[in-house]
Amino acid sequence: MVIHSSGKRYQGFTLIETVVSMFIFVLVIAAVAQIFTQSFSGYRYEKTVQNDLESAQFTINTMAKELRTSSIVSFSASSVRFIDYSQSMCFDYEITGTTLTVASRSGATTVSDCGSYGPPTVVARGIAGGVFNVTKSQSSSPQRVGRVTVSLQIGTGATHQANIQTSVSLRDYGNAGL
Repeated sequence: MVIHSSGKRYQGFTLIETVVSMFIFVLVIAAVAQIFTQSFSGYRYEKTVQNDLESAQFTINTMAKELRTSSIVSFSASSVRFIDYSQSMCFDYEITGTTLTVASRSGATTVSDCGSYGPPTVVARGIAGGVFNVTKSQSSSPQRVGRVTVSLQIGTGATHQANIQTSVSLRDYGNAGL
């Protein structure tokens, strides 16, 4: 309320009060918008990591199921080739950059049928690292059934990673001569 020199009272805000209140309002709105943007960005990032993790878990479970009735054809730290006798298929899983790919060939009945594969398909993304640790079945003395351990790190950076792993014993008794 402003009192004029003539003694009349005028109700309302002065120009300075209006500008100050608008400035404070703009600061509050800017802060709220920034918080919302950061929260939404974090949510999207975590959702991406979660989707990558779910995809990798599904792929590892599928790979484990395929490996149980398989014989290893060849392997390295970043790839594994095997023949799945239950499906009469050869598979080639490979970690390339930040993806896990699979190539397959149907109609395979022996290890020698696993020579060439079709084009690879991406089955999991967001792979920060991974390794295939393979112990092949051995029919020589002492006889030994093979095992495959698959370890994957999903996510980006050291603080946003999830590690998943599975180990599968090969059930290739007859095919490996055990």
